[in-house]
Amino acid sequence: MATGSNDTSRLSGKTLRFHFSDGPMQGKDFDHTFRGDKVEWGAAGGDKTTTSDGTLVRLDDDCYVGSYMGTNGYTLTAAMNLATGELHAFASDGKNWSAHNGRVEMLA
Repeated sequence: MATGSNDTSRLSGKTLRFHFSDGPMQGKDFDHTFRGDKVEWGAAGGDKTTTSDGTLVRLDDDCYVGSYMGTNGYTLTAAMNLATGELHAFASDGKNWSAHNGRVEMLA
């Protein structure tokens, strides 16, 4: 886990819900829980989750970038502002690239 200005301990083990308002995942919600160099993710509220190698970096107060590669080869990199709920993400499968925008919220 990063230290100093890149300290992500505030979010370690907390679930972040991504709601995509456009792109191929429009209207879908996914939960992400970052723990060190791993992220657990899956459909919001679902029982099935996947654990992938990934990371979370703090850019500034309430602003973070998270990135990981799923087991099927897709990568997701997401920039988020927890103060405003703004989410901008980019996905790729190595052949196709797509942008996704939406909202992020930290679940209790």
